[in-house]
Amino acid sequence: STTLYNAVIEAGMLIEERRNHMFVPTYADAGKDATVVWGSTDFKFENRRAYPIKIEATVSGGIARIKIYGLKTDEEYDRYNLSIGSKTIKNTSSTLVVESYRLYTDDNGNVVKRDKLYTDTYKKH
Repeated sequence: STTLYNAVIEAGMLIEERRNHMFVPTYADAGKDATVVWGSTDFKFENRRAYPIKIEATVSGGIARIKIYGLKTDEEYDRYNLSIGSKTIKNTSSTLVVESYRLYTDDNGNVVKRDKLYTDTYKKH
């Protein structure tokens, strides 16, 4: 679910439902993860574009990779690269709180826009 979440953000899709893990996972930074729990917590996103998408998922050597394919149209895409950024809001001995953002960067890596995604709270071990 974390790998899919990151791919969905990079594809510019709308997140409808997402929860962070209880603890920061070892394979993703705080604020860049998503979890699912059968029967109670789901990860949902919506394709609001005028065309379908294709999701390709592979696992090799214990590493999951997800790619999202679709048509690129001028009306639906900015000329920016999309990613997730996060910053720490609170860091105590028992809790970590971070805010995450969808970052829009130009080809030189400069952030030109950011949209707030979530404020996540994690327990510390």
